[in-house]
Amino acid sequence: MSRILITGSTDGFGLCAAQQLVAKGHKVYLHARSAERAAAAEQACPGAAGTLIADLSHFAGVNKLANDANEIGPFDVVIHNAGVFLGPQRKLSDMDLPMQVFVNVVAPYILTCRMHKPKRLVYISSTLHKQGEPANVEDMFWTRRGEDEWNDFQSYCDTKLQLNLLANAIAKRWKGETSVATVHPGWVATKLGGKEAPDRLEDGVETYVKLAEGDYDQSLVAPYFEPKGKLGEQLPAAEDEKLQERVVAMLEAKTGLKIPA
Repeated sequence: MSRILITGSTDGFGLCAAQQLVAKGHKVYLHARSAERAAAAEQACPGAAGTLIADLSHFAGVNKLANDANEIGPFDVVIHNAGVFLGPQRKLSDMDLPMQVFVNVVAPYILTCRMHKPKRLVYISSTLHKQGEPANVEDMFWTRRGEDEWNDFQSYCDTKLQLNLLANAIAKRWKGETSVATVHPGWVATKLGGKEAPDRLEDGVETYVKLAEGDYDQSLVAPYFEPKGKLGEQLPAAEDEKLQERVVAMLEAKTGLKIPA
């Protein structure tokens, strides 16, 4: 059985995947941003091995999660599920960038750099990465455009493209050590997806479970999965190695952290 950490697992895909993986006998650790949400998640998933509490909208919170996870020991699987969709820019004072960008891209980068390498690493992306603008990588922290030009939907699409670029860069670095994948779980009626979403939660969770259990060809480098565990195709720009390395360089400069060799 595997030891698994799922960030943002107090509701939606993360919680449902945790419930199924616990039922299959895996040792699953939940993550919540507060003690109150942790208590609710543990009640909904009583077989979980524990809950790590950390607010991923702050640099200190992300570091806390990395420290707490490393104290438990290496995980077989880490699923970066936490994310922010629409809303105002909500600029972070400690990092000088929008919270959406921090939670969706910077936090997974920090955790990847600071946590022990897992056997399988899963980043939850979106089909909306295909609407991301490759040119916006150069202003991924919204330094040039600023708050006056903020567009939450476009930023969300951009962050998911940037996440795919990051995941693909890591997959090449860790080839043969860690299987790295990105996932579009579907557009479903979760808190993030909204009431009008047409897809089934169960189909997205099926992908989470398959990847957590290693039920796929782990020799693939940077595969992109869709609901029901089907292989999909990324935006061609996501496979641009120069663009991948540009994302890595910008994240490294912003955080002071390097991806371990």
